[in-house]
Amino acid sequence: MSQSSFKELKTRAEDVYKRYEAHFAGKPRATRDLDLLDELIGELGDIIDEAKVSLSGGRDPAMVSVMDMAKRNRDTYKEERKKIVAASQGSPTSQEASRVVRLANLTFGRYYRHFAGEDRRTRDTGLLTEIILELEQFEKRMKEIIDEEGDDQLASDLEVVRTNLDTYRDEYREIEKAQETGTAEEQASLLAHLANQQFAIYQNHFAGKPRPSRRPGLLERVINQLKRIHKRMYQLSQGGLASQSNERNMETISQKLDVYESELDKVREARESLTTRQLAGNLGAQANEIMAEYREDFAGQNRATRDLEQLSLICDRVAEIGAQMRQIQREDPLEMNEKNLNIVLDSWTMYESEYRKVEEAQS
Repeated sequence: MSQSSFKELKTRAEDVYKRYEAHFAGKPRATRDLDLLDELIGELGDIIDEAKVSLSGGRDPAMVSVMDMAKRNRDTYKEERKKIVAASQGSPTSQEASRVVRLANLTFGRYYRHFAGEDRRTRDTGLLTEIILELEQFEKRMKEIIDEEGDDQLASDLEVVRTNLDTYRDEYREIEKAQETGTAEEQASLLAHLANQQFAIYQNHFAGKPRPSRRPGLLERVINQLKRIHKRMYQLSQGGLASQSNERNMETISQKLDVYESELDKVREARESLTTRQLAGNLGAQANEIMAEYREDFAGQNRATRDLEQLSLICDRVAEIGAQMRQIQREDPLEMNEKNLNIVLDSWTMYESEYRKVEEAQS
């Protein structure tokens, strides 16, 4: 066995630690990947063995510190493995409870990024409706699990979901009221801003992107919002607003709607041409691209210099992939897709956490 340098072994040991933090630390044990944990334990064993070889010719304090760190982490990971095995031997319902709670927390993150502390007049009610509908589904499933198992901890989580649902429903009503205030000219200007938001969603999630991995529901949401905005612009015009810019904006929306509705048909056709396994593979490939972008632009970087809007978009993009993977697991479960979904949820959890840390660093 060739001798490894202190720097090389330290880098490898730190990489193992980072992977453990990303996929295991603070995560629901019932949903963890034992194969990955075994891989990390094995890598630490290799590092320990190589450190021993390097130390055979003498005592290097730096090398000893690396070996000791690897031993401590390996012991920790082995203990965690036992706890994961114990958790996974619980009922499938218990495992599902962990995932539902996690998804609810991630949904709270979406709300925070897009609504907390923002000007109500500029918020996307289509997105908020989607968030509310998702939480209602989680609320329903939590109630079913509690009725089946009487889980006190889940009952506490259910109350958190219900409290947030009440807040989000109230916020929806306040946003609607805020968007109806102001003069006709001010409302027309606001509607143009809201339309531009929808154009940006299309640009970020659909333009130039592979159609099979696009979520039709997102494009349907964009189309419905643009139709709603166009209707309000038309009402302003009929109510006496003489504005060439409002007329041009209505025409622009009409043109975009033609493009988007055509694209929606093509997305559906592209997805229907694939088997479930092929679709899952497409989603996995897109998830890898998103994770690569995060590693390139955020991992290990100075948080005070990072682009918060880019990070929020990364969160949204990985959420889109996760939603589609979850749908596959509901309709035609695949082991490969389940593993990919766990990785995606781990990554999304880390990105939401990083968003808060970047925001704090820049405040």
